[in-house]
Amino acid sequence: MLAFLSWASTNRQLLIALALVLLCWWLLRPKTPPTVGDELGAASARSTRPGASMPRRRSVSISTPGILLRFHAGTPEVDDSAITALLALCAIADVHLVTQLETDSDAQEKAVIGAFEAAGIFGAGACDRRKVICCATEDGRAAIVRQLAPRVHIETSDKIAQYLAPHVPSVVLIGASSVGAPSANGSMSRCSSLAEYASVSLG
Repeated sequence: MLAFLSWASTNRQLLIALALVLLCWWLLRPKTPPTVGDELGAASARSTRPGASMPRRRSVSISTPGILLRFHAGTPEVDDSAITALLALCAIADVHLVTQLETDSDAQEKAVIGAFEAAGIFGAGACDRRKVICCATEDGRAAIVRQLAPRVHIETSDKIAQYLAPHVPSVVLIGASSVGAPSANGSMSRCSSLAEYASVSLG
């Protein structure tokens, strides 16, 4: 032991150099790459841990008059031909339904929601009744959509479409007879119906 201590004292610089070499090797050693199983396990742990975020679905707003419903003598009637397309969109997007009433009344708003409910558009995997919004004017309709800030807005009014085009990434104007100036940022497109838009979007 005394001999080792004497040698260590004599060769202190050599020992320090060896220690530095070992430290550098430890810090710079190649790390074993994770296996596919390790990565999958880590991904599974991330996806199952509390609070893990799910992929965000795109947001779509639809101006319902002329697309999903029409008023006949003040009574809202849902267009059955548009329901399948609507439910297909609900499967891939968060959908808001914006309805401009003919008369600003609670009774007509309840009638609209009742018509939607009778048509079977509410429920799991379909529309959320809390995302039905009613208003009384065209300006109010445009303001609501701008505040919602959807990824896509589906509209029948040229005026509203032109107003929203600079603010919404994609504005879809429904109606074969709709003729308007092209938007400044090219975000507007045209379809003859909600069914046509859904077939293009989902295709």
